[in-house]
Amino acid sequence: MNSTPGVIGSERQISTLLDACLNFRVQWTVVSGLVTSDVVAVFQPIVDLRDGGVVGYEALARPADGSSPEELFAAARAAGTLAEVDAACRAAALAAASAAGLGAPYALFLNADAGALELDVPELPHGSATLIIEITEEALTEQPEAVLRTLTRLRTRGWGVSLDDVGADSRSLAVMPLVYPDVIKLDLRLLEARSTGDLARVVTAVGAEAERRHATVLAEGIDTPRAMELARAVGATLGQGYLLGEPGPLPDVLPPPGRRLRLAGAGADPSGPLPFQRVTNWKRPVRGPLELAERAAALLTDQASALGTTGMLLAAPDRSHASERFEELRSSLGFVGVLDAGALEDTWTEVALGPGYGACFVAKRSGDEWLFATSYDRELVVECALLLMARLPQRQPLR
Repeated sequence: MNSTPGVIGSERQISTLLDACLNFRVQWTVVSGLVTSDVVAVFQPIVDLRDGGVVGYEALARPADGSSPEELFAAARAAGTLAEVDAACRAAALAAASAAGLGAPYALFLNADAGALELDVPELPHGSATLIIEITEEALTEQPEAVLRTLTRLRTRGWGVSLDDVGADSRSLAVMPLVYPDVIKLDLRLLEARSTGDLARVVTAVGAEAERRHATVLAEGIDTPRAMELARAVGATLGQGYLLGEPGPLPDVLPPPGRRLRLAGAGADPSGPLPFQRVTNWKRPVRGPLELAERAAALLTDQASALGTTGMLLAAPDRSHASERFEELRSSLGFVGVLDAGALEDTWTEVALGPGYGACFVAKRSGDEWLFATSYDRELVVECALLLMARLPQRQPLR
């Protein structure tokens, strides 16, 4: 056990954490004879770009037999054992980190595959490293209900959340507000391939979200001095890459710790009142004929279409408004999610969200007329979008 101050606590705490958190084998056999292997965890330092201090490490899985992680996960996905393999990778990382005495104030970043994000972990013992789960936009758009449920559970037990590969796909900018990330991770290798205009849109969107949520921006792929300049230019305060440290075993003597990573706090609760009640609690609804309500909804749809691939539209039509007009937006927006007609009881809700823009339309029949309202309060809009996202079916087609 490393003698660095602030390590992960007693041997009993470590054992309890691993037993409860890992409850699976570090060794596995992928069925059909595709892969039989042990996983090895390597760690890449995450550095504070302001003072050079080591804030923590990202754990990366490496099959001990020399095959690539991509091959391992592809074989596991084909064999239906992705959850077991994904969990085993985190098990190896946590075991190695505990053995090395990686505790507070360091952070440990752990990856979760989009197809296997169903974690059940206890609260962390006093003095443990800050655990950060890394997810991609793919995880949220493929399995919205499972991901949002898991993230809520993790946060209540002391974990942080990092949104990975932001900028690699424009959809990551669309879903970013719903993740409530503590860390926003930019891949500089992918950003460098973007046009100047695209890069500006990514940086602006990330900066706005980081300011809104007090999130930390981390730039990965800092492999050259030029990449370091880009990292600083996009507003990153943390960095990761070969220029700052290669992946490998944790050192026998941990470096002096940098500043402790501050978590932004819990996200919104995707349960509770329906959007109609949330919006009309703050804004008096208009009473009018159906035609007027439909014009207000169409205006929101028109505004959403201008968001392009960085925007999203979520809709929960009432039983009389199951419309095909949402399908037309799938080719232009980053994400379109539509609940079954009547999914939100007798209310009608549409939400448009993108960098710097948010609007939520709600309506409800009242006799021969309709009560309806549109809110542009971003926090309220995000809450309503999160509520709809949490009710989407798994693996809904994106476009």
